[in-house]
Amino acid sequence: MARAFGVVGRYLAGAPATFMWLAVLAVTTRVQRHAGRERSQLLRSQSTNLSHLSEEPTRVLAASLFWLDGKRWWPYVPPFAAVLAPAERRLGTFRWLVVGAAAHVTGTYLGQGYLRWSIRAEQAPPRLADAHDVGVSYFLLGVAGTLSAYLPRRHRSAARAAGVAVLATNAIIRPTFTEVGHLSAFVTGLALSPLAIGRDRHPYPGIQGHARH
Repeated sequence: MARAFGVVGRYLAGAPATFMWLAVLAVTTRVQRHAGRERSQLLRSQSTNLSHLSEEPTRVLAASLFWLDGKRWWPYVPPFAAVLAPAERRLGTFRWLVVGAAAHVTGTYLGQGYLRWSIRAEQAPPRLADAHDVGVSYFLLGVAGTLSAYLPRRHRSAARAAGVAVLATNAIIRPTFTEVGHLSAFVTGLALSPLAIGRDRHPYPGIQGHARH
C-alpha cells in the first residue's frame, strides 16, 4: 500500500500544474452547479467574448481557463492525465505553460476575430458578442500539438497531419468561432514544437519523461 501511494505521489508530483489546475476546475464546476439561475451570468462574466476582450482582456484570458462550460468535471480527467500531464513532465512546467498560454491566446483571438467578421457580414447574430467562451480546449489542443513532437518519428508527421485535417474539417463543416479557435490552437502548438527538447529520450506515449523547470 505504501508503495502504491509512493507511485501515485510521484505521478502527481511530476506534473504539479496539471493536477492543481484539475483540482481548481473541480471546485469551480461544483460552484457553478450550485449557482442555479445565476450560472449563465457567472460563466458569461468569465468569458473571453468580444465584449470582454475589448474591455478587460487580461482578466478574462486568465479567468476563462478555470471554468468549464458544463456541469460535469470528470470527462476532463482523461485528457488531463493522457495529454497535459505527460506534456508537463516532458516540457517542464514553464515551457508547458508557455505553449498552453500561447495557444489559448491565439485560439481565442483568431476565433473571436472570425466571429467579429461573421457578425459584420451578417452571418452570425450580434448577441454572440456576449457569448459564453470559457474552458481548457485551446490550451489542451496547443499542448497536444507540441506533445506530438515526442511521437516516434515514423508516426509523427502522419499523426500531425491527421490532427490538422480533423480540426480543419470541423472548422469547414461547422464554421464557428470555437472550431476556428481549436484549429488555431493546435497549429500554434505545432509551431512551438522546437520547445519539445529531449524528444528522443522521452518518447510519447511512454512512462519516461521528467519535468524540466
